[in-house]
Amino acid sequence: MFVVKLTPQSEKVYRRVDAKTRARFDRVFELFEQGEFRHPNIRALRGELAGSLRYRLGKWRIIFRIDYERKEVWIEAITTRGGAYR
Repeated sequence: MFVVKLTPQSEKVYRRVDAKTRARFDRVFELFEQGEFRHPNIRALRGELAGSLRYRLGKWRIIFRIDYERKEVWIEAITTRGGAYR
């Protein structure tokens, strides 16, 4: 079991979205808690974001990093596609 932790920036976005979108994020976070990191919507990032992964959820991107030693998943950013890779 992994623990999902949000950065202050990603928590701010999480709290501002509507309930339906928040429920979609919660389903993704449940997958992360179970250690499900093999999914067609997960890709490794390159360049400045190397070492992070992204989960594509419609127009949203969840950028995260996995700490296997501590069993933590850090949600670094939740943003729309247009702002995700800047």
